[in-house]
Amino acid sequence: MAHKDWRPRLSIEINEEQFNKLQRLIPWGVKNQIFNVIIDDLIKALEKDSQLVIGAFLSRRLGLTDIISKGKEKNGGKDVSD
Repeated sequence: MAHKDWRPRLSIEINEEQFNKLQRLIPWGVKNQIFNVIIDDLIKALEKDSQLVIGAFLSRRLGLTDIISKGKEKNGGKDVSD
């Protein structure tokens, strides 16, 4: 049984430019929430077809900007935040 205070963490290496941009673009205190949503959605996609999803991301045939574009199409061209 896991210790009650133990929280699993994901630790990945990123480059300095990625780090600086994330620090600048994501408001303080929101990073954890954003990455939890991304991870949940990624898990759902992987459960449907992990090979397709991994291949699409690694080949850069699919990215978060593609998903945002699809959201705008569904909303009649409006920004998904509207």
